[in-house]
Amino acid sequence: MNNVILKENESILTLSTLQGFQESFIDYLDVDDKTLKAYKCGIDCLMNYLKDNDIKQPTRNDLIAFRNYLRSNYSSNTTNAYMVAVKALFKYLELHNLYDNIAVDLKGAKYDTTPKKEVLSLEQMQTIYNNLTDTRERALFGLMITTGLRVCEISTALIEDIRLYNNEVVLFVLGKKRDSKCEYVKLSNQVLEDLKEYIGDRMSGHIFVSTSPENYGQGLSTVSLRKIIKNIFKRFGLERDTLSCHSLRRSFAVVSYETGSSIYDIQQVLHHSSINTTTRYLKQVDRDNNKTEYNVANKILGGM
Repeated sequence: MNNVILKENESILTLSTLQGFQESFIDYLDVDDKTLKAYKCGIDCLMNYLKDNDIKQPTRNDLIAFRNYLRSNYSSNTTNAYMVAVKALFKYLELHNLYDNIAVDLKGAKYDTTPKKEVLSLEQMQTIYNNLTDTRERALFGLMITTGLRVCEISTALIEDIRLYNNEVVLFVLGKKRDSKCEYVKLSNQVLEDLKEYIGDRMSGHIFVSTSPENYGQGLSTVSLRKIIKNIFKRFGLERDTLSCHSLRRSFAVVSYETGSSIYDIQQVLHHSSINTTTRYLKQVDRDNNKTEYNVANKILGGM
């Protein structure tokens, strides 16, 4: 799209003009596909809000009202993601001398730090693992609960990525928002044996492959990997929305923490860019182990 510049007498940004800027803004962004999709959703949501409320000349107060609308109708994470997109749009307009940044310093929503996914207990993980007879399921489940890998990291993992590194067998993975396989997880002897049994005579290609006739031998997608884990949960009576592949990642973090690993150690293994993310994973563990109420009650009431 050709660059669009406001005329000198066009002092107020109109909805139609804003819509015209939308395409050039999206083209301008230098982000990955997933982030680009989130930006598009956020801007589309703003445009629909302005249209539905017959707002033809959006002001800062309109953006505040939009933010409040998001808070009332969307999760805190979605609200923040959409507001990031809106603020980026108006920052772009200001940068290119198209319009004043009326979104500057607008706040999003306070993050809900309550875990959205359940974690499995140590006993549940042991029971599932010890009763899996399918070699692919056992290798996948064992890998996930002992390394905390994301499904996106597993779906791109190749047999060639299993290497001897510093005298340890590791799996190099393509981490989230990474351009190369520069991060790795260490494989225990049992997990390595499970992988060897599943891989068999294959010498290269994706570790986890499809067995369906139409996609036989091709690498499993993240969707397929999630279905496999969901089916495992279902067979063990754990079919509910709060349990997913991400639950296994959180379960790994919890077991690590409870067995003495530091938050920094866990952050390294999970490849979190911020330790705050790791801390959120473990917040519930500290709360569950916090017996303050009982201690105070026993002190005051004498154990009554």
